[in-house]
Parts: sequence; structure tokens; C-alpha cells
Amino acid sequence: MSRRILAACLALALLAGCSAAPASTPAAADAQPTAAPTAAPAASGVLTIGRSTAGYNPYLSDNTLVEQDAGLVFERFVQITPDLDLDYRLADAIDSSGNQVVIHLQGGCYFADGDAITPDDAAASLWAAKASPMYGARLANLENITVDGSSLTLTLSQPDSLFGYLCDLPVMKAEEVASAQPTASGRYTYGPDGTLVKNSRAPFPCSGPDVIHTTEVNSYEEMVSGLSVGSLNLYAASDSASGSTGYYGQEGYYKTNNLIFLGVNSGGDSPLVTTGAGRAMVSQLVDRRQLAESSYLGRAYPAVGAINSFYPCVNSQQVLLANQNTNGVAEFFAQLGYTMDVQSGYWADGAGKRASLRLLVYTGSTYKKYAASLIQQQLASQGIEVQILETDDFDAYRQQITDGQFDLYIGEIKLYNNMDLSPFFSGGAASAHLAQSETLSAAYGAFRANKSAAGDFEAVFAAEMPYIPLLWRSSTVVAARGISGLTSSLSDVFYSLDGLRFGNS
Repeated sequence: MSRRILAACLALALLAGCSAAPASTPAAADAQPTAAPTAAPAASGVLTIGRSTAGYNPYLSDNTLVEQDAGLVFERFVQITPDLDLDYRLADAIDSSGNQVVIHLQGGCYFADGDAITPDDAAASLWAAKASPMYGARLANLENITVDGSSLTLTLSQPDSLFGYLCDLPVMKAEEVASAQPTASGRYTYGPDGTLVKNSRAPFPCSGPDVIHTTEVNSYEEMVSGLSVGSLNLYAASDSASGSTGYYGQEGYYKTNNLIFLGVNSGGDSPLVTTGAGRAMVSQLVDRRQLAESSYLGRAYPAVGAINSFYPCVNSQQVLLANQNTNGVAEFFAQLGYTMDVQSGYWADGAGKRASLRLLVYTGSTYKKYAASLIQQQLASQGIEVQILETDDFDAYRQQITDGQFDLYIGEIKLYNNMDLSPFFSGGAASAHLAQSETLSAAYGAFRANKSAAGDFEAVFAAEMPYIPLLWRSSTVVAARGISGLTSSLSDVFYSLDGLRFGNS
């Protein structure tokens, strides 16, 4: 919907024009129900979801509702599980080596009309994804595809050891990738009167509802109001939704790669931002778990490294802590020549100047405003004074970041699923004022070439701390009361319908 475009534009502004990855805007005002859809109330025991007038082909639209519903109609190369691992579907395996990625395809899979799903269909779907407004930016690295028997060999412009995470893409018939209603390849196919019915030839069938009803909606607000009047009973909440939607239903959460971080002005005048040791100390004194539970009300989880900690490649190899760690604080400030001013409770240098930081926050986001206050309290408890610089003018906020009028600022970016950190490490706008080093760049390049180097990269990152990861945002699915058991994931709101229950059934 149009909100996706607006959110992307605002977020790119937050990162001062960065175009390497789509970013999330600061949270907007609470979503409120507007005029209700005209569809009849959903029947008891029936799953009714929103349907866009744009249809079900996400290669023809950047409408997030189209992308959501496509997860029911089309099978994908892979799914990303709720715990951020790969679930191989039409791809049997994906191997990355240097600039080449080989996708080994499953055999014996069919479209709803009985036609076999072929490697040519898979290749055409990848090309359609690359040309689409929905997926094109994430596939900018893809240069060529060669079909070799039951495998596809992809040539990339740069190595990407986690390219498989970008392959949660729908597969369609080669001749139908530009069709508004391609033949189904997934768990459901098109039924009468706008319904979706189980696909008897689904490569990976589910035990979900035999029929899913849909009601046409034209905006996110219509979905919110549709739940309130009962014309639909489940939807995925906007990134900017603040939780008021729970009044009409119950919320469930799933992990995403939306990173909330502290941007750091390494060119400032405080040793807490100009040195790796100082930035590491600030990171150490932030209690991420408290931020997640208090500022974000459980709608986020701690970021304990540059890479999302649920990715298997960094399992148990990250060194940042979720909780505040006060070890070594006195020794650190003593080395800087600071002493504790007992009267004020802050560290001060020989001239009496306090250890202080300016924290910039855009107050249009309630979550970030509360997070700033909590960070101020956490650092103050350890003798660091934090001055919060508030602005409700987004353009002014962006300009202050560009001009370096801060020591820290609270930012947010939606990283691609392959953990592409180029907005931070490749000289893009998001890297403005961040500390850069050849050592860090080399470690990141090694990780991009081989995921087994992820742990080494995390160690270098923790020592230099060019920015401070705080939290990973969760996304929300809102269901009417009485509906339970849906499992959602980053790849697919309808990742598993097998446990879906209505009432006491």
C-alpha cells in the first residue's frame, strides 16, 4: 500500500539518503480505525483476510498486502523460519562460493493445473523478482542466471555467503510472471467469489482451513477497521502501529531484521565517541533487555552484535551483552583522567567538565522517545550525563544528523535478510560520521565471502563499535479474539497454518 512507499521515503531520509537498503521510518501516530469496509462480517470459524485490488502477483506491485497474500498462493525457493533459519522448499539446497550461487531444485513439484515446476520457471521468477519494485533492490547484486539440469547457477557482482536468505521468492510459470493472476504453485489456489481454496497439487500442503475468505481493502486503515467490525479477522500490522490495534483483537509477534541502533559521531569531542574503547563502554552500559521490555513493550529483542543473533552463522559467537555490564567502569574513566564528582554523581575531567553525551531523538516516534529517556537513565546511573536533543520536525532531525550535531542518535534501518551491512560499511549516507577502518572493512568482506568468518567479524566489530546495535524490532499480526495458533515469520505471515484454531476448536 501507499504507506510502504511513504515509510521507505521517510526512512531513507533518516539515513540521509541511503539507497543501499530499505529503512523503516520512526513510528508514526497510532493507527486509528477509519470508515469500515462494506463486506459482511466474517463467519465464525472462517479465516477472512484482506485482499488488494492489485491481485496476488508481487512482481507487479510494491503493495505489501499483495506480498503477504502471495505467501498463500505461491511456493518459494526457501522460507525463513520463525527463528531465522532457512527452510528449504522448492530449493533443495543453496550453495554460495565466491561470486557464484548454485540453487539445487526439488524435483516432482507441480503447479495447480498439473504442469511441472521447471528450472526455467525458477529462473524466470528470479529475473521477474530482480525487475520488480518489491524485490529489485535486494537482488541488485544478481548479474546472470544459467540453467544446468535441475540447478540454477547465479553469478553475483560481489560475494554473498548469505544469498540464500534472499531467495524467499515466489515461483511462477515462466510465461506468467507478468500476469495479474498466475497459476498457483503454493498451498492455496483461486476459488469462487474471491476465496482461496486448498491446492491439491501443492508441493508442501498444509492442514490449515480448506477455504480462506478474502475481502477487498484499499488501505491499511481499512484492515484495522475491518477487524473492529468483523469483516476480516486477521492482518499484519504496519511497522508504525503502536499497539492500539490490540483493542479489537490479540497480537502476535515475529522476528524481523529491523535494527534499532545508536548512530555515533566519531568526529565529536568526547572520548566516549571518538575511540573504540569509549564506544564499547557506552554499549556495555546500555541495558538492551530493559529497552526491549520497557521502551518497546516486548515488541523488540536485544541486538547483541552486528548480525542478528538468531542466524546460525553467529551462534554463540557474539560478545555484546543483553543486560547492562558495569565491570571496569571506574578503571576506564581513571585511564582518561576522570574522577567521580560525588556531589553530582558524574565523572569529570581535571577541568571539572563532565563526561557527557548529546543524544538526538525524533519525538515523532513514541518508542524512540521513551528509549532515549531510558538510555539517559542507564548511563546516568554510571556517571555519564546525557543531554537529550528532541525534535518533532523530521527534516530538522535529518539535517542535524547530516551536520553532525549530535554525539549519539537513535536510528532504525530495515536490513536485507542476507545481513547486508553496506549502508554502514560502504561509505553510504548511513555511514556518515561513523568510524571506519581497513581492519573492519576486511573482516566484513571476509564474512560476505564466507559465512564461517562471521564470528571473526563480530569480534572486530565489538572492538571498534562504529555504531551501537540496540534492538531488533518484531512485527505484529493482529487476529480477532478466538483465533489462535498461527505461526508467522519474516518470510511469510502465513508461515504455518497447521495450528490455526477458532474458539475452542
